[in-house]
Amino acid sequence: MAVAECARDSAEPAGPRPAGSVCDPGGWRRLTLEPAPGDAPSQFWAELGEAHRRDLEVYGLDQVKRHQALRYFTWGWRWGQLARSEQFRFLVRHTPPATLLRAARARTDLSDEGWRGVPWSRPDRWLYAFATRLIWEFARRCEGTAPVLRLPEPELGSPLPVRWEGRLISQDLANTALEVAAIVRALGGRVPASIVEVGVGYGRTAHALLALFPEVAYTVVDIEPALGIAEWYLTSLYPGRSLQFLSPAQAEALDARFDLAISISSLQEMTLEQVRSYLELFHRTTPGGRVYLKQWKSWRNPQDGITLTFDEYPIPSGWRLLFTQPAAIQTRFVEAAWRVPVPTEGRP
Repeated sequence: MAVAECARDSAEPAGPRPAGSVCDPGGWRRLTLEPAPGDAPSQFWAELGEAHRRDLEVYGLDQVKRHQALRYFTWGWRWGQLARSEQFRFLVRHTPPATLLRAARARTDLSDEGWRGVPWSRPDRWLYAFATRLIWEFARRCEGTAPVLRLPEPELGSPLPVRWEGRLISQDLANTALEVAAIVRALGGRVPASIVEVGVGYGRTAHALLALFPEVAYTVVDIEPALGIAEWYLTSLYPGRSLQFLSPAQAEALDARFDLAISISSLQEMTLEQVRSYLELFHRTTPGGRVYLKQWKSWRNPQDGITLTFDEYPIPSGWRLLFTQPAAIQTRFVEAAWRVPVPTEGRP
């Protein structure tokens, strides 16, 4: 695997960063690929984690946006499947004809070198770039998205070579802009000092929130190898920031308070008991704060034989709903936010 030069920080060891490793105060630590004891994931996540592990062994960390991201929230399109894509139909319906034409005519890098490691045909590469431009333009027309859209797409992780109006863009940054606009709405003008996120992927949402809130402390809860991937990505982008990376077993003992708790497209892949446990974690650690969820309305988990619907999530008693709405673009998703009550004296 390739060797990536490490970002310099006073806590980092000298020398190159070995691929598949993250930094801790004692030196480069080999990325853990297996779940920690006590972190029993759903069967779905066990199989997904195995796929991520294989990709890490073949491609290393510096290709996560071309492999693992495509199993998180980066969507691919194929000409042969386009008629079934609700997202694509949404984008075409909500894009002015002139913008459709500009996006179609924009120069696109379709070279094998530019798409190294992604085994798509050139027509499918073009379609991906075209759809990504439509997502970007939709997000740009929505209120509250500008702060995230102004952020550069990090080159870390080898993003796909989609350019628009002279800059590198991505689905992840555009979708994150929409989600962060909803999160800021839920915060109601509050600036969070601390955030916890469950199911962080490689760290796309955390990246945006860390950029927008420079003083925030960020805690990530996930299983391996996703946890190690996010640690590599976020500590590389934000050396010296207050970042904490916890396994589910470690999160059970978490004794902290957060202003904001987040989970995006992860709860539906768990068992109902795991969903309940994470919502109770949010309830316990976010008194007086906000919770933001974006999940499938209904999703069948074939590996575990479970169907979970958003309306059936065991929301803790006392949470005050701030808003719930269909997600834009991913029309089978729902996003919602709540205010978590502050416990009265003598009660949990």
